Amino acid sequence: MGNSASSKVIGEGTVQFRAYDGCITTLQGMCHIPDLGYNFISLGVLQSEGFSFNSEGDLMEVSKEAHVKFQAEHVDNVYVLQNSKVTGGGLQLSSASTAVVVE
Repeated sequence: MGNSASSKVIGEGTVQFRAYDGCITTLQGMCHIPDLGYNFISLGVLQSEGFSFNSEGDLMEVSKEAHVKFQAEHVDNVYVLQNSKVTGGGLQLSSASTAVVVE
């Protein structure tokens, strides 16, 4: 968590993103950690699922099969999803923004 503290994972499930173009992307096996202030997604997890990344300046595009699935803006050392709606699909998500963590 950046401060040497630990938090407990209390659930695992599916998260869906509805991108600005209306396409839905589903990620499975996501962990619910209620103590975090953001909904975090690891770039390593995305990459293992076949996603690729392109960044220019403070904007990163996350693509799969040559289609941009969502965009994220660089803010305070993380990329925050832009123009996307995130639903829990079985997980209770934080009401905070969703951030993609750079590894």
